Amino acid sequence: MSFLEKLLRRNSVEDEMTKGKNPQAFDKKKEKELLSAYSRYKGRRNSSEYFSAMPMIDFYYKFRNLDNKYLDECIKYCSICISCLDSPDMKEEIKIGMHIPAFKKLVIIYENQKNYDKAAFYAEQALKYTKSNSDDAIYYSKKMKTLMNKKYS
Repeated sequence: MSFLEKLLRRNSVEDEMTKGKNPQAFDKKKEKELLSAYSRYKGRRNSSEYFSAMPMIDFYYKFRNLDNKYLDECIKYCSICISCLDSPDMKEEIKIGMHIPAFKKLVIIYENQKNYDKAAFYAEQALKYTKSNSDDAIYYSKKMKTLMNKKYS
């Protein structure tokens, strides 16, 4: 087997290990790519930062079972996205019923950790931003009821 064949084979094995819902290895190459795209908008707290941070949420969430640091990174980027929601250029997006995945991820994360207070807090916060998106509003309303029942049972 030639050097090139070995290199290509190794890359395809690495690619397979980072794919799917339960990856076996962390994808450093993709992380570097996403961080590079995000860095241009970091700290702006506007729609540009929001939309460049969104892929980071899904990326780190995918690897959350490999190491808690990836879960922490997911939470960090969810918080960044939420902090961008009050910027003037996001008002119209929210008004037309934009879906905001950061809230859903945080509710799921904290519910899985049995931290029902935090999960309920983010579900309640989500309701403030999802009034014009009836599907999301219904989801968060039901979720809050479920979380309160879990908390007191």
